[in-house]
Amino acid sequence: MRDLIWYLLVYSFLGYLLEVAYAKVVHGHGGGRKCLLLLPLCPVYGVGAVAIVALGGLHPHPLWGMAVGFLVATATEFLFGIYYKYALGVTFWDYSTVEWNVGGLVCLPFSLAWSVLALVLLYMVHPFVKTCVLAIPTQLSVPVWIVFLADCLVSSFALKREGNTRVLQWYR
Repeated sequence: MRDLIWYLLVYSFLGYLLEVAYAKVVHGHGGGRKCLLLLPLCPVYGVGAVAIVALGGLHPHPLWGMAVGFLVATATEFLFGIYYKYALGVTFWDYSTVEWNVGGLVCLPFSLAWSVLALVLLYMVHPFVKTCVLAIPTQLSVPVWIVFLADCLVSSFALKREGNTRVLQWYR
């Protein structure tokens, strides 16, 4: 369980970095979406990556990993998108202009990209992250988890109150 907590945090941070890099390459600026008020984390990536690692490791074949990546990442993105849109009244992404989308929350091109990135996660990133997580002192887990959960709660309240994701970008 301790390792899962750290995987969630590490992959949420790596997801944030992926967002910043994507924004820089595609839009010409490094302003990736930041899903929490204080911590530079995107929990949708953390949840998706943890699920991909858990299910993708059940079978060693790369096609299995790609299928798991496609399905898990798409389902995770869809469920988080519903939560953000209907529970909090905000939208972090909108694929409505991309072909083969479902409600603007998921789309085939990104789902295919997630399936390829799942292979990178399973065979390159996770072995390294696993080694790093094993080196983290156990005593750090509870305080870090409390800070993460507190930021999730405060961020959710702020998003719900303001109805806009700009509330999370207080640093601009």
